[in-house]
Amino acid sequence: MKPNPNLCRSALFNPIYPMVEAIRTPYPLAFRLLRLIACILAGGITVQVFSCLVVYFLVNDSQAAGMIAHLLIQDLSYYFLGCAFVILSLANILIKRGISSLRSVRTPSLTLILTVAATSFLLIPRMDFLRETTLQDGMPVMLSPFANYFVILNSLTFLLLSAQIVSSILIAWRLSDTSLS
Repeated sequence: MKPNPNLCRSALFNPIYPMVEAIRTPYPLAFRLLRLIACILAGGITVQVFSCLVVYFLVNDSQAAGMIAHLLIQDLSYYFLGCAFVILSLANILIKRGISSLRSVRTPSLTLILTVAATSFLLIPRMDFLRETTLQDGMPVMLSPFANYFVILNSLTFLLLSAQIVSSILIAWRLSDTSLS
């Protein structure tokens, strides 16, 4: 908001007129694109987690359900990483052009990138390796000596999925602020 001298003079005589004028951003299409990508990202991650829960509830074999859910998480991670990278890149470009209100998007988008990458490229491949190793020995993972380690990795995956939901919703919420545009 910047004061407008003409409006300030007229406001002395007529108090109905505002004393400041609202400044619109010079990049409305970029903000719309950021909002669209952020809302798609938040909705996609939320739907991904709910579909993983549905798989766990519908499939009787917990090991098969985990394998299906982890495949779903790994396949969708590329899209989520791409969306988060586009949001971070566009926000950084607009910050360099003088829109400093987008600084609040940097931290959640970096958090989202790191949690998606850690889940899909570190934890899930390790759990797949443990499954393969124990299946070659002829037993399920929960009856193997690696059961405690697998439970820890599975719990970390769940926590990182929760962090993905929180950070994607936080990005969408911060970009939906009407004072940005």
